[in-house]
Amino acid sequence: MAIVTRWFWVRHAPVVNPDHIVYGASDMPVDVSETRMFAPVARTLPRGENVHWLTSTAGRTHRTRDAIIREGYPAVGSAEDARFAEQSLGDWEGLSWDEALPGGEQHPFWHTTAEYRPPNGESFTDVVNRVQAGVRHWTQAYRGQDIVCIAHGGVIRAMATIALGLDPERGLSIGVDNCSISRFDWVEYGEFESKQAWRTGYLNLSPRKPEGFANGAALSPEERA
Repeated sequence: MAIVTRWFWVRHAPVVNPDHIVYGASDMPVDVSETRMFAPVARTLPRGENVHWLTSTAGRTHRTRDAIIREGYPAVGSAEDARFAEQSLGDWEGLSWDEALPGGEQHPFWHTTAEYRPPNGESFTDVVNRVQAGVRHWTQAYRGQDIVCIAHGGVIRAMATIALGLDPERGLSIGVDNCSISRFDWVEYGEFESKQAWRTGYLNLSPRKPEGFANGAALSPEERA
């Protein structure tokens, strides 16, 4: 029999950032006013005593958790893990992107390449490494159970990079919408390491695409129970 530890990753609510400043790991306010962003998530996430919730240390992940509960998910406690924080952009944070990147090298879908480390910050590759350490820890702690983690776009890209075996540069091309759910299962067949692997259930199931959430479509009939 396989032992399956299921991870459900939810990106936090939309950040309120009218001046378009660089924020990275800095905490920012979020808009949790719209039911349509959170009610589908509340309906879709697994429930029960074998479901464990995590957040990053950022307040925006806590407020997103609370909005999901507000829209019908049973009240739940959660543990914080700093390894699931957004990429630190160091000295760039608080600046405009024009100030932060005066002609610097960029990725087509991100502000820097995966290996570039902003001054006093970290690279996306650094994020992949710390996310991997956090995932290993909690997968062992809750082996064979379900884990819901409210985190950040960069963290979920890192998780997808790990699960899909991608080069970090390619991982930056993965899109992650606010309040979307991505599912990755750690599957263990017996006691042999060669029989352990990540299985991708779905990526970026988004409330911006309501048909994806129709009738709890993220879960099979058995899993909805």
